Amino acid sequence: MQTIVLIMRRKPVAQAFIKGLMENFAGPIIHEADYSLASFVVLENNASAALIEIGETSGYDAAHCISLCELLRNSAPSCKLFLMCPEQNESGVLEVVRAKKDGKIDDFVFYDTTLDYTISKLLSML
Repeated sequence: MQTIVLIMRRKPVAQAFIKGLMENFAGPIIHEADYSLASFVVLENNASAALIEIGETSGYDAAHCISLCELLRNSAPSCKLFLMCPEQNESGVLEVVRAKKDGKIDDFVFYDTTLDYTISKLLSML
């Protein structure tokens, strides 16, 4: 059975994703707000995909999240890695685009992308 892990600090956003995903996805959907536990949660649940939110103000910037993706790529190579990126941070956007080109992540979207589009893009990666 496929499992999706949402790694994000904002609980209301995670709840909206869970509600939207439940309409089209039958497997477990797990939310983890503690980025330091992300690797453990992905591995423990044999996640098929992980949606990782890059923080705007928290310590979880693009560089941190890309490092997390590199760790996950090595420890859980079958897990699809999908980043949500704040579009206002130009240097962060460049890092994310470079990570996609380098194969460190599978895909990304910007914060201002609709919930439905983000969900459909995530599900299409499975």
